Amino acid sequence: MQMTFIKRAGALACALALAACAGMGGNNDTAGMQMPGKTPFDAAVAATWYNPPSEFPGICLTQFKDGSLRFDGGFAFFNPGRWAYDSATSELRLQLAPTPSLELSHAQIVLHKNLLRIEADKNTLVYGVKADTKAIGLGGFVFYRDTPCPARRG
Repeated sequence: MQMTFIKRAGALACALALAACAGMGGNNDTAGMQMPGKTPFDAAVAATWYNPPSEFPGICLTQFKDGSLRFDGGFAFFNPGRWAYDSATSELRLQLAPTPSLELSHAQIVLHKNLLRIEADKNTLVYGVKADTKAIGLGGFVFYRDTPCPARRG
């Protein structure tokens, strides 16, 4: 009886220790990443950016806390993507799926709102983003921050 209790207590302690490690993110530096500004309603989401419909359907850019990002409604050729935020430099890095035209389509940095630089060899766009940043420009489209994206279909 005591041996069973000890085994169960040991298993419980082990499970709690593993859960605590998982909550801390283990060795995955991207777990639980957060952006400055509003906290989204969805616990898995770090930030949303939305280009409302006009000539084209609306495009949603969702940054997930696990470091992944996804485009819905357009720009699906950039999927899958990754993101990282450096609070010391206020730089948001969007690493996109390899696209031959990435550097060409963003060559005029001044036309792309808050775009600091392009790291074409890494398929990465680097933006200046602070808590009060309202929008970023990507591929000639303006994506507004903290604007709810419509529900995905399908």
